[in-house]
Amino acid sequence: MQDFRNRLVIATVILGIAFLVLVSRLWFLQVLKGDEFEAFSRDNRVRIERVPAARGRILDRFGRELVVNRPSFDVYVLPKDVDDIPALSANLSNVLGEDSAKIEKKITQASKKSRFKPVLLAQDINRDQLAYIEARRSTLPGINLEVNNLRQYPLGVLGASFLGYIGRVSEAELQESPDLSNNGLVGKTGIEKTWEKSLRGKDGYVQKVTDALGREVNSSLFQKDLTSRQSIPGNDVVLSIDIDLQKAAEDALGEEFGAIIVVNVNNGEVLALASRPTFNPADFVKGIDPEAWAKLINDKNYPLVSRATQGLYAPGSVFKILASAAALKERAIDPDTLVQCPGYYKVGSHVYKCWKRGGHGWMNMREAIVQSCDVYFYKLADKLGIDRLSAYMKYFGFGSPTGLGIEERAGVAPSREWKLEKFKKPWYKGETIVSGIGQGYISVTPIQIAMMTAAVANGGTLFTPKLVVKEVAFSGDTKFNNVPPKGELPVGKDVLALVRDAMVGVVNGPGGTGHAARMDNVTVAGKTGTAQVISLDAQTSDKAHNDHAWFTSFAPAEAPEIAVTVLVEHGGHGGSAAAPLAKKIIETYFQLKKERKSNDNV
Repeated sequence: MQDFRNRLVIATVILGIAFLVLVSRLWFLQVLKGDEFEAFSRDNRVRIERVPAARGRILDRFGRELVVNRPSFDVYVLPKDVDDIPALSANLSNVLGEDSAKIEKKITQASKKSRFKPVLLAQDINRDQLAYIEARRSTLPGINLEVNNLRQYPLGVLGASFLGYIGRVSEAELQESPDLSNNGLVGKTGIEKTWEKSLRGKDGYVQKVTDALGREVNSSLFQKDLTSRQSIPGNDVVLSIDIDLQKAAEDALGEEFGAIIVVNVNNGEVLALASRPTFNPADFVKGIDPEAWAKLINDKNYPLVSRATQGLYAPGSVFKILASAAALKERAIDPDTLVQCPGYYKVGSHVYKCWKRGGHGWMNMREAIVQSCDVYFYKLADKLGIDRLSAYMKYFGFGSPTGLGIEERAGVAPSREWKLEKFKKPWYKGETIVSGIGQGYISVTPIQIAMMTAAVANGGTLFTPKLVVKEVAFSGDTKFNNVPPKGELPVGKDVLALVRDAMVGVVNGPGGTGHAARMDNVTVAGKTGTAQVISLDAQTSDKAHNDHAWFTSFAPAEAPEIAVTVLVEHGGHGGSAAAPLAKKIIETYFQLKKERKSNDNV
């Protein structure tokens, strides 16, 4: 009997301890950790779905659309909700028209990375595919449909070189901007990249109650706790570009490689920025396939490089604008002093040839600019010296980016120090002499030449070129892009007046090299340039050995409005290859101006 009582006590104690443990555990779970586990339960039953923000449009100066959006139905999968990956992959393969092994690989790889992040399986599915998936959601665990926005280009490739392209977000971009979607698209080049934060907008979200397989269910559970946030569309970005002028510039280039830039000389606004060859930004909208990407980046014609802002070229004789202004300001030469051009300039044992065999004879500065006499500028550079010449290159914006706001290269404004640092060699006199005609180490971009020309035309203000005029939010709020000028050219208005007068002579005077740009009703001022690619002795009939053709200009000469700079790669002579293209653009500009004025009056 005693043993029975002992066993009863032990059993009672054990049951009591078990009961206390159970009560303690219940207290821990329901009281101490109640709120935490309630939230955990809610998170397992409530799914947050992203509501993508519409990307802002890109418009021209008159509000005409260059880049817009269209809806895209995309298929995502949440790996944690998928128990049988092969079965789901096989099911989706039929409707998506993609190999089931590829789908399975995508889901498996994503599951190893993060089972809780949705993975994009298919983009821009058609209506039949959409209907099929919607009708079979119950048999497709983890599958979610999302309406996104795809970029669309109503004008095709027009302006691609400055608009840029978009691409899948990278790991580095995700780390830099955690608010980005891991399946999102971001700007990679051009306006799309530079103005990414403005264009992107802010995604919203909606919370839904789901079952164990991630499928939405109609339930009052947690309804009071469900929240949502509307997406905020990105800002529209309004450019200074005029679509009509841009089209005229790209049409003028045709199949030639090169660039044409049109700038408002009085405020620095870029009206056209053409570059050839180019690419189709629509190829990047859904993510470019590896083969197409490899073909683009290995193309020896470099279609992804904007010739207007990233192409580096010897300026050739358009550099004589700068050399003249520098020499006059420094009084290294008098504008009325006569210099004889026998067709060559000999320094020691070196002979520097003029483009005109037999020479130009006796010339003053105006005549030397009009007829583009090389010998005159060999002597001018010799007197001026590289130290002063290099300083003026920097004053005129050479050797540094213009600040346009998209990808550009700085070029080279060479000096003694530059050469010593780069090549560990001293500067030689002959290098100064050839610098006078824009050859040697000097390299520039067409946008730099355009801004230099605009500064000469407007009396000395070197503007930072403006490509973006303003941003307009969905609410209508407008933010203007105010860009201060880079500064004033330190040469004086009287000096610039002499240079402008000579540039008028280039197009309209006897012996001028830019006659092909002459117009009957508008006075055009300009300067031709022919930049050597290889030495004269090595040139052949191969087009790749032809000189680059330059022509930079402004009009009307009496009251300048626009500057037009043309570069034709391997085009030969600037007067014959580039000047006619500038004339076409200037004619288009004034015809458009006349038509728009007439329409406004009506």
